[in-house]
Amino acid sequence: MSGHEHGLRGTHGTGGIGRRGDRRRTAARHDREQGSRDWRMLSVAIAVWAASLAAHHTFAWIMGATAGERFNRLAVACAASLALVCGLAVTIGMNGRMPACVRRGRTADERGPDDIAEVPIGGGLTVVTIAVLLSAVAALSANLTQWHDPASTLARERSPVVTADVRIVTPATAADKRGMDCQTDGTITVLYDGDIERASSAAVRVYTSDANCAALADGATVRAQGTLQQAQYGKQPLWLVVDMPEAIAIVRRASPGKRVVAHMQDAFFAVTERLSDQGRVLVPGLTLGVLGQDHVVAGGVVVDHDRTGIGANTNDNDGTGAAAQPDGAVDIPKLNATYAAGVEENFRRSGIMHLMAVSGGHFMLIADLTRRTCARFLLPRRLVAGIVAVAYLLLAAIMYPSDSVMRALVMGLFGAAALSVGRRGQSVSALSWTVIGTLLIRPRMATSYGFALSCAAVLGIVLFAGVVGDRLGAFMPRFLAQPLAMTVAAQSLTLPIQVLMEPELPLASVPANLLVSPFVDFATLAGLAALAVSWASPQVGFALAWVSSGGTQVMERVAAWLAGSRYAVVPWAGGILGALLMLAAEAALVALLAVAVPRLVRRLRDAFGTQNLRDAYGGRDARRRLGIHDMRNRRHSRSPAPTLPGESFRPGIRSRINRWLAETTTLFGRDFGE
Repeated sequence: MSGHEHGLRGTHGTGGIGRRGDRRRTAARHDREQGSRDWRMLSVAIAVWAASLAAHHTFAWIMGATAGERFNRLAVACAASLALVCGLAVTIGMNGRMPACVRRGRTADERGPDDIAEVPIGGGLTVVTIAVLLSAVAALSANLTQWHDPASTLARERSPVVTADVRIVTPATAADKRGMDCQTDGTITVLYDGDIERASSAAVRVYTSDANCAALADGATVRAQGTLQQAQYGKQPLWLVVDMPEAIAIVRRASPGKRVVAHMQDAFFAVTERLSDQGRVLVPGLTLGVLGQDHVVAGGVVVDHDRTGIGANTNDNDGTGAAAQPDGAVDIPKLNATYAAGVEENFRRSGIMHLMAVSGGHFMLIADLTRRTCARFLLPRRLVAGIVAVAYLLLAAIMYPSDSVMRALVMGLFGAAALSVGRRGQSVSALSWTVIGTLLIRPRMATSYGFALSCAAVLGIVLFAGVVGDRLGAFMPRFLAQPLAMTVAAQSLTLPIQVLMEPELPLASVPANLLVSPFVDFATLAGLAALAVSWASPQVGFALAWVSSGGTQVMERVAAWLAGSRYAVVPWAGGILGALLMLAAEAALVALLAVAVPRLVRRLRDAFGTQNLRDAYGGRDARRRLGIHDMRNRRHSRSPAPTLPGESFRPGIRSRINRWLAETTTLFGRDFGE
């Protein structure tokens, strides 16, 4: 048979064999997939976020121009969008195929006979394209709705005095606007402009003072008369400034569930008022996500936190923070406003201000406690998942609403759903779906720094905490390596966002988080327990809050110590350039460590030898101690005999106990978990 005939047969006569070979190669690629690391939707989530941000900024860029320039900017934006869509369509039309050797990272000289096949990526590009289009349309729809809303139109044309029905969606807190006592976020439902009544759905922040704060109950609908204007700062686009006395009336009271939550929170704050100043400030922040000086009791009397004296009624808040005492109480000493502001600044400079915001840590603690309790009673898996989901919903209901709480709740519900069907939770996949769903339903979240910081911290922990912990475990004890790895991993992706918010680099963040980490969990649990029982037994609630204040005392001392250093915070370039520089610096550091650490390990191995290193470390495997072996494997392996194949397995007592516990858990899960 000639070579030409052999080539023809190889291309035509053996088409079935070729197809079987393609199927074998596809099966091999599927075999290499790891079910516990499902990152398929991560690229889609990033694309959705980028598209939503681009749509928001493009809309603001177009509408911010004059009438003459607006058409030109619109034409430029449409041309750029059309070019992008056409490029993606062409790629998808070509079936998005690329050589397998490129996907495997091989050079042309390293190509083998199995590397000629092409890998289809058109399906992935199609999903990304559809997600991008949906995100852009959702963001554009939200912007157009907000732009053409009657309230927004009035605020742009003039700043009129209007009467509006506002549905309150957040509890009242101390105002960040000078001259006002309290603030709350809401949605305008009806707008009265003179004799004209218009329906509206605009988001608004309400500022008021004096006794008007008593009506701002979460979940209630109020009728307020004030000045409607465009927001000067903050995430709400409009402000309604109510500066007239008795200008707010309750139209509809809050639901019974909202009133119960408000009563629990007020009882908890009344208990914490009996603590020391640091406890009054930090225990509510650690537990609920709002600092003590920022709390306002709806239905109470607003008081000013001055330096000395006893609580008294006032309406001349200077904007540094106000609180309220129920029923006009006058027997509680005032909180030192200067001290409270100093504590907040110390936490910010030391890089542990995130502890004063409710995040995934609260939900993880509650989930772990719930699962352990259910395991004690051998409850079935689906019932456990339902109880965990209910616990998540209840926890989110009693916390102060924030973007991080919403992110943690949605991710937690994804985890509960995975538990109900008997599958392992996928943190990256759950985070990706959380981002996609949130940005499609609430496109304004794309511009939220709180939501971005929460998502970036979770992604950094999931991607890098294990690797960093393994490397650090080679040089320090595990109980130090794990919290340090969590801090470094979280900050690896949040630092660029922090630079966008404020052009500075918190050098004290890593040691501060490492020092306070042993006290965070027990202080949080004690605070949540105090919140749960204070409405029924103030004495027990005070005891639990006092225990929580012991942990916050350590945090306050650490923050004051580290924030006092002149190098706690150093300047950094701001804006997009500063964020890109931070990413470049982190990439350079990772590359340096990736090159330097393996070389150091190889030199130590060549200098001392594997056996000498094992003897020096007390008989433990030198490769595991140097970070080459995965620490999470927890196996004590020795070098195989030179004449025998394979690797011998000689576990220590700790490895045997761990294996026994794992097998026992698997056995009981198989017998009773279904």
